[in-house]
Amino acid sequence: MDKLKAIQYFLAATQAGSLSAAARQQNVSLQAVAKLVGALEAQLGTKLFQRGSRGLALTADGVQYAEACAPLLAQLQAADDGLRQARQRPQGTLVIGGTPFFLQHFVVPALPAFHANHPDLTIDLRTVVHLEEAAARECDLLALHGWFEAGDWVRRELPVMPQVTAATSAYWKRYGMPRHPSDLADHNCLCYRNPYGKLLDLWRYGQTGKQGHVVEQVVVRGWLHSNHRDHLLELALGGAGVMRIAHVSGHVDPTRGLLVPVLLDWEVLDPPPLALYFRPELRRTLRLRVFADFVAARCADLAQQTTALGQSSVDSRPAWHHGSSRRASSWLTQR
Repeated sequence: MDKLKAIQYFLAATQAGSLSAAARQQNVSLQAVAKLVGALEAQLGTKLFQRGSRGLALTADGVQYAEACAPLLAQLQAADDGLRQARQRPQGTLVIGGTPFFLQHFVVPALPAFHANHPDLTIDLRTVVHLEEAAARECDLLALHGWFEAGDWVRRELPVMPQVTAATSAYWKRYGMPRHPSDLADHNCLCYRNPYGKLLDLWRYGQTGKQGHVVEQVVVRGWLHSNHRDHLLELALGGAGVMRIAHVSGHVDPTRGLLVPVLLDWEVLDPPPLALYFRPELRRTLRLRVFADFVAARCADLAQQTTALGQSSVDSRPAWHHGSSRRASSWLTQR
């Protein structure tokens, strides 16, 4: 007796409600299904079905056996599918949307290596900052910073990459390095406006010491605001101001004359979460899966490289995120 085939026929009959329906589903004869299910019952020494005028009904032993076999068969099928897909080559075009700064500084530099492993796959990059914009609907997969409601999208959270507060050594030499977060109130801080239109001018820091966990909140000011982090980066690299940036972005490196981080004994609070979003129907698509795994591995590698303090999870939205005010700092007066 082919026991695996017998269990497949048994579970098919359980789901379909009859041996004939199971035979049609398995594309075999009714006699073949009946023979193997009967042989399975004989080997087990028990009846799995009660056969009556209204069709099949599981016995108590049948219920127990079906509950035990179904997940095992599903695992076997998943193993077969995984091995089959591993031998396939992903191909076609994958439309990727994402936050411009993340794509430019974290994804694009690693794409040549990805292409070398998957030469038959074409990547079409699109700039997307919000799940609700029209461009998002044209994408197969999105990589976005921010607190978004996933809605119909499947969400896959990525590792949090801690941020630091940084400027060039020339800027710090001219204006002085802050020793405490409150000192930032006297600096030209380059503020980001998030996809919801809110200016992030409330910079929060945390520190754990003898006094317990202390949180410092600073309302910062500067002469430039932008909803594109590359604008802020350009000015920061030119020595024009201070910005908050991921420690592993490639621009925080005082040994190369780039941005010099300060306040490293303070944790930068409220870094926006980073996640991948994709349509449920594409979940098992090989080209999407290999790219999603590539981005996740890239973020995990970068997160392990940082020496900055960081949060392990940022699922909950900060208090300033709520409300319709145009500035995060407005939350301080609304409490």
